[in-house]
Amino acid sequence: MPKAAVPEKHDTSPSPAPGRPRRLSGAARRDPSRTSRTGGALGYLFAGPMTLYLVLIMALPLLWAVWISFTDKRVGAPGELIGFTNYTDVLTDPLFWRTAWNTLVFTLGAVVLKLIFGMAMALALNERFRGRALFRVLLFLPWTVPTIVSVFAWQWMFSDVGGAFNAILRGVGLADEPVPWLTDPKMAMLSVIAVNVWRGTPFIGIALLAGLSAVSQEQYEAARVDGTNVFQRFLHITLPSIRNVAMLAAVITTIWTLNDFEIIWLLTRGGPADATQVFSTLSYTIGFQNLDIAKATTISILSIPPLIVLINYVTKRTLKDQD
Repeated sequence: MPKAAVPEKHDTSPSPAPGRPRRLSGAARRDPSRTSRTGGALGYLFAGPMTLYLVLIMALPLLWAVWISFTDKRVGAPGELIGFTNYTDVLTDPLFWRTAWNTLVFTLGAVVLKLIFGMAMALALNERFRGRALFRVLLFLPWTVPTIVSVFAWQWMFSDVGGAFNAILRGVGLADEPVPWLTDPKMAMLSVIAVNVWRGTPFIGIALLAGLSAVSQEQYEAARVDGTNVFQRFLHITLPSIRNVAMLAAVITTIWTLNDFEIIWLLTRGGPADATQVFSTLSYTIGFQNLDIAKATTISILSIPPLIVLINYVTKRTLKDQD
């Protein structure tokens, strides 16, 4: 028995009038501004804990330090408001300006050398060769060793009596007398820079190696086909590709170097004759040996503006490159 034909279902809904848009569903009728407000509220919810953390851990101590710098606070004694007296005393003290120069020499010399050696390390470890993983571990060891352990080892090597460096120099006939690595003003600055470079280079190497691993090998292959040499490939492919990474690593290591205290204090304590005195050691000496907390805080605050300028410049430059 043949099946009865099922009548076709036709859409009986009225068609929209000409020029009038079709009605949208509930999901499509959502207000974009409401969605934007919801997303903004969610963003504030996620950023809230971090903002609170920054306020409690960084903003409040900074504001307290600024307040202390306007007082005559000393250890064990209440402080009274004295205005800009601490800033006037510090800025008119020749020791402060000598310390500023030492800080500039120490920071600039260490950062430049770390960038050079870190780049060389990254380029070498980016190549494929037998035992590359082992060399990566060995070259990154200085960054993992506790600072006090490594500095005491360097102190023994720099020693005038029984030091490794003087023993080697006299053994090969390059020196008749012990070299005053830590007791001569010029040699002391070079020595603390060398230790800081030895310890900080692995961080630069790690950062630049991560940047190099993201560079497409097809660019190098195309450049080889065009007949470029190694220097040209480095200048036109490698450097532009890792520029932002290098700038960020340079800013971070500059901040760490500027605030370095342990290496200089353990090796020279700012001497000889204040030849290696930097902001961190001078602030410690005035605050915890001279017990003048207010003046020590003032010195620390005066070292902040150059960092703000540097960070602001690098941030704007990086964001501009990304756009």
